[in-house]
Amino acid sequence: MGRELPVVRPRPLIFFFGDETDWNHGSGQSSSIMNTAALVGLLATSATAHMMLHYPPTFAAENNPHRTGPVDPYLDNPYNCCGRKTVYPCRGYLDLLGTDQGRPVVSWEAGSSQNFSLTGTGTHWGGSCQAGFSTDQGKTWKVVRSYEGNCPHREGSNQNPEEQTFDFKVPGDMPAGDHVFAWTWFNREQEFFMTCASVTITSSGNVGNTSQPRAFIPRGSSARPTPDDDKSPNVPFDQLPDFLVANTNNGCKTPRTNAEVKYPNPGPDVAKGDGAYPLEHPSPMDKCGA
Repeated sequence: MGRELPVVRPRPLIFFFGDETDWNHGSGQSSSIMNTAALVGLLATSATAHMMLHYPPTFAAENNPHRTGPVDPYLDNPYNCCGRKTVYPCRGYLDLLGTDQGRPVVSWEAGSSQNFSLTGTGTHWGGSCQAGFSTDQGKTWKVVRSYEGNCPHREGSNQNPEEQTFDFKVPGDMPAGDHVFAWTWFNREQEFFMTCASVTITSSGNVGNTSQPRAFIPRGSSARPTPDDDKSPNVPFDQLPDFLVANTNNGCKTPRTNAEVKYPNPGPDVAKGDGAYPLEHPSPMDKCGA
């Protein structure tokens, strides 16, 4: 990996700190302070948008087959970005549940191996993510897998969902019905992302794996980020932890710049990243679900 480049953020115009940029990460090229107005404007614009769920299609997304309203252009923005208040959870779209636009976009069997994929305008060279479900329309959440580091994939294209695919297992004891799947992400800029999808969970006649595409394996990774190889304990669905929520003016902050998130309560199924950055807990721990 080439030497680290400065990340550019609009605060209020641009803000530099020592790390890779999501516009040219991993290229090995040396960086310099940009002084042309056009390029500064381009970087400031791209820094406000990042990643979102591609599969399963999230509410109000261009690829959601049930969407009848306009596409939400801010789905890949961090929470509370750019002067806009973002409703937690799911960016306020859970009020679509029970309507045509909130119909399930996919059906998964309890106990099956599945995956989600991401797309957007910038990976920010990784971070940490969680995937989970709500069975009560967003009142409570259960994390089914935590990805500590390298999520999104550093070596994967931000515009190719096949290179931003992550495996997880639907709990075998998850109740059947129409529920909500969610993905959350913390990058190294102390930003929080969450997008969600309406899904159907069916009863498991034979708890086991279904045939699904495998997750993208970054170059240099020594282990597959899949749940099949894990020896995690069998924890009942209703005892799984809630999502970590931070960087939303709730008193909890994640590491900045030089570390990726180590979750205080990740649950029994944890995918470790590539080790490119150390893992650190958010702080203060008493405000971060510890």
